[in-house]
Amino acid sequence: MRDPRIEALFGDFLLETRERLDHLEALLLAAVDAGQLEGERLDDVRLELHTLKGNAGLVGLGDLQAEAHRLEDLIAELAPGDEPPEELLGAVDRLRHLLQQAVAGEAGAGAPSPGEGTRVQASVRIAFATLDALVSRLEQMVILRNRLTEALERHREELGEQARSAPFEAVRQTHDDLGTTLGFLRDDILRLRMVPLATLFGSLRRIVHDEAVRLGKEVALETAGGETPLDRGLLEVASEALGHLVRNAVIHGLETTEERRRLGKPRATVRVAAETDTREVRILVLDDGRGIRRDEILAAAVRRGDEVPAGGDPFSLLFAPGFSTRAETDLGAGRGIGLAAVQEAVNRRGGRIEVFSEEGLGTLFRLHLPLSVSIIRALLIASDGEEYALPLGTMEETFRFASDQVHVINGGMVIERRGRLVPLLDLGFCFGTSPVRRRHGYGVALAAEGGRRILGVESIQGIREVVVNPLDPLVSRHPAVAGSTILGDGRAVLLLDPTGLASLSLLADPGSVM
Repeated sequence: MRDPRIEALFGDFLLETRERLDHLEALLLAAVDAGQLEGERLDDVRLELHTLKGNAGLVGLGDLQAEAHRLEDLIAELAPGDEPPEELLGAVDRLRHLLQQAVAGEAGAGAPSPGEGTRVQASVRIAFATLDALVSRLEQMVILRNRLTEALERHREELGEQARSAPFEAVRQTHDDLGTTLGFLRDDILRLRMVPLATLFGSLRRIVHDEAVRLGKEVALETAGGETPLDRGLLEVASEALGHLVRNAVIHGLETTEERRRLGKPRATVRVAAETDTREVRILVLDDGRGIRRDEILAAAVRRGDEVPAGGDPFSLLFAPGFSTRAETDLGAGRGIGLAAVQEAVNRRGGRIEVFSEEGLGTLFRLHLPLSVSIIRALLIASDGEEYALPLGTMEETFRFASDQVHVINGGMVIERRGRLVPLLDLGFCFGTSPVRRRHGYGVALAAEGGRRILGVESIQGIREVVVNPLDPLVSRHPAVAGSTILGDGRAVLLLDPTGLASLSLLADPGSVM
């Protein structure tokens, strides 16, 4: 069985090479019409051939590489003003023939099988802008479907018993079938935009290897969460940021092999791990090195004339352009450019970076990247006339509760549920729409990263498929808010973040309980 990663690489090579051969042929045909090959057109031909030759060598197609090299020689022999010989176009045909042989060989037994030989031939490249437009259309379809759902529900209530008529049932069934088809379409379209984070791990391994060899260190790279899907729009940002952080860990964070041996430390390790939820993608870069000394940061800040505000985090200085604790620079680092570049790249996409370090134990950089687009299933809830959408992923159950089930312990409310005392967080009080915390209503049990909570709400309005829209950083300051969505009737509601809800304080003034 072939390695799927190699198969994917070979498929990408075939697609790109076909495009390059088409472009090369068009350039040569234009040169034939013009009677000469020179200037910008000649530069483009040389670039295409040089790239094609290098790519062919990369995937091990020596015959294709040799033919591209021969065509380069033919073009190099042309004198200024010479008419391009017909042999150039013939060489392009030979390149296509060799490429087709490569497809046949990849399928096995020297000839393409019906399933394998046509797989790559049937593939196409899709511009990222086209995917963006397609996702936008999909979002509109979801909103319109929700609008139709609400209209049918209102009409059913108005009709009463007549809603059981055959015509209405036919409309309802068609609506349900439409929803099913739209679900399949949604999954297919969003899958086109997503790539596993593991696609970046290969380049990170090369960075770790090269820097470790250059510095005489022994370093292992550990990875986890490679299956975490990453939007293609974030792939370039993540690649740039992770490259800087991993290189920084090897150069700055990790001790030499001799130092670690004296300290009794095992072989140095850099770990990259990722996870995602309804709000963001989180990527961690952790090393088990010497850690960051706060006194060195503060000393470097004094030399630069920087100031750390009272109570501020000195680690934030690491991201200042040009900031470095090293007195000397080298080819790998030392000018303070890398971390500033990381922060700039992440900030451009509305993300943020956190850094934690313990001297002698290591350093952790945590990247938070927003989800650019997502369509999820959410529970619609309401409190004090305000509606919210709560992602279903962390919801365990819903139930009604009465005041005799609620207890106050140290100023915080709890409910006894299934033999356990679970903290109760009133949604209206949390967002300031109610001055007091309710002791009756509906409870939504959540199991999020920050712990278990029961969310107290006034009403539960049903489950909907909603489009997640990120909020502008200027207004998305509440930890319990993940974004927004638009309901079928056009109303915008906040999308809640279960992890943020679980992290909120349960304490309140003693007189605020109903």
